[in-house]
Amino acid sequence: MRVGLFIGLLGLVPSVTAYAAGLELVYSLDRATQGISISKNGRKFLSQRYSTSFPPQIVELLSDNTTTLYPDAAWNSYNSSDPTSNPRKTFVSVDGARIGPDGRYWVVDGGSTGVNGSTKLVGVNLTTNAVDKIYYLDNVKASDSGVDDVRFSASGKIGYLSDTAGALIVLNLTSGHAVRVLASSDSATAWFPMMYNGTLVPGYGGADSTLAVGLDQIEVSPDGTYLYYQPCNGGMYRIKTAYVDATLTNATMAEVLGDYAEPFSLTPSTGGTTIDGDGNVYVSDTNLLAIWKVTPEGRATILVQDDALLWTDLMWVSADKKLWLPASQMRPGSDGLMADGPNYIFTYPIDAGPSPIDHA
Repeated sequence: MRVGLFIGLLGLVPSVTAYAAGLELVYSLDRATQGISISKNGRKFLSQRYSTSFPPQIVELLSDNTTTLYPDAAWNSYNSSDPTSNPRKTFVSVDGARIGPDGRYWVVDGGSTGVNGSTKLVGVNLTTNAVDKIYYLDNVKASDSGVDDVRFSASGKIGYLSDTAGALIVLNLTSGHAVRVLASSDSATAWFPMMYNGTLVPGYGGADSTLAVGLDQIEVSPDGTYLYYQPCNGGMYRIKTAYVDATLTNATMAEVLGDYAEPFSLTPSTGGTTIDGDGNVYVSDTNLLAIWKVTPEGRATILVQDDALLWTDLMWVSADKKLWLPASQMRPGSDGLMADGPNYIFTYPIDAGPSPIDHA
């Protein structure tokens, strides 16, 4: 099923806007797009959410610049008002999406409070275009959890999922066993509200409330040694994956994992991150509308800044050494943080290709 016109390549869309040097508008979209993933053979998948008018969905961008629901219409058909709609076999609330080192397209479904089976990690086989892995997370999340994003260990046998309530979920992809850790750690806690374009982001608790979001962005170093993570308000930490992985079998380590966290870089209020093959972490800045580059030594500098980079979210590094930047257009409004076009994806040249364990 084709959905909508994907209002195409820059060459097909007249542009009169001058962007920052090196920043190239590649796609102009008719729906708010949170993230992009690109397979080894060039297939492009988009996670689309935060719209004021449409439910979240996953689509594949086809060569003729149209999109089709992915992996199929059924998985994108959830309707909370329809009692026959099965939350275990549909995307209820698309959050993170990523092609993992095993070549699957992994979708994090944050689910909905009180809807059993809705919070899950879904793996789509890109050869068969069918879901062949599902890990339900109801038994490990907390009542206030917001399971949001996923990364993988060097072996590909362990998944790390961020929980915006201020925790990390560690998942054994072989057995399905999972533990929730860092829930009491200062490193996973949002100590200050998020910033948007010079102001504090309003919250959902009334006129004077602000939005603070716990552990959200996560990356794994190309050699698999370190897990980097931060709450949305910024301040990046790192911790050795050996300690994180041990929490699956060592209850004592699970309790004290936060003691092993190291402050790594003073990053800004952030919408999304990615990492390249040299170990540089790219961090979107929701306040200055910029992208920061954080080196493996923790040195942070602004890479590119432009007003069009409005709440850049799930970025991607391609083999031709380009950083793909979906500007999700999230902004505070009467409906909370929602997007209302124009919706763009940009690229920006960098000096490295993808991490071998982060991308397919």
